Amino acid sequence: MLIDQQSEIAALLALSARLGRNPLLVQASSGNTSIKLSGVLWIKASGKWLARAGEEDMLVPVSLAAVRESVQRDEEVSAAGASIETAMHAVLRHQVVVHVHSVNTISWAVRQDGAARVAERLAGLNWSWIPYAGSGLPLAREIRAVTTRSPQTNIFVLANHGLVVCGESCHAVEDLLEVVEERLAVDPRKEIDPVVARILSGGILCPCQMMLTAPRYEEMTDCQRAIWIGLLQVARRLDESAPIRYLSNAEINDLLDNDIHGYLASAERNAVPVPGAVPTIEAVPLAALAVAHAGR
Repeated sequence: MLIDQQSEIAALLALSARLGRNPLLVQASSGNTSIKLSGVLWIKASGKWLARAGEEDMLVPVSLAAVRESVQRDEEVSAAGASIETAMHAVLRHQVVVHVHSVNTISWAVRQDGAARVAERLAGLNWSWIPYAGSGLPLAREIRAVTTRSPQTNIFVLANHGLVVCGESCHAVEDLLEVVEERLAVDPRKEIDPVVARILSGGILCPCQMMLTAPRYEEMTDCQRAIWIGLLQVARRLDESAPIRYLSNAEINDLLDNDIHGYLASAERNAVPVPGAVPTIEAVPLAALAVAHAGR
């Protein structure tokens, strides 16, 4: 590998680690990052924790042309060990792509009126709302359709899922992500109240919620705790009258068909304690957690 490519990859790993240590952007193994260099897509390996970037093998090299050809033929991408979102990263023309599960973004993305509300806040930016689509080829199709119509788009708000930000360098992407986060920021309620319990018990807000199999917080793994606290952060940013758009039964069945629990097992295998990556129990009082669990 050439020295300049090594520096580009090092920059991506450093950015990935910073994102992975921010639980408001990434929870457990969620999120993925990539960079395109000389026809190769370097993308986060499936189930890896971004917080560990630079400390262990994190990136998988994939032929960019091969992935794009698969998407063009409407075929699932075959890239051993690579993120399930490899196809989505490949269809984007930007050199650097970052996908995070920003709690601020998701608090808008789970609303029925989310697209209109986000439009007010991201006015003047090159952004697009992507209706919910399953990870992998379905999401890649939606992203490709938008970029075909509007190639300048570099921000994608994914309904019931998260945020994608793109650019030509890690520095540019991180700066843009900061702008988006500032514009979409929502002050959370100070307490976890019955409204939070109602929201979280009303249905599945996003795919990661399907990974919560333990009935009590105390029985959850670090991976599940990080996801659960992320969901609490989302719910705390939703007002009582917010019109919530939960995943449909068909969308939930699709997640089960695509082995969401197998992905959890992979995330658990890669779980290594990293300061900041898993919120501590002290950050969320047990009494408040009990309230939020009331409807589960």
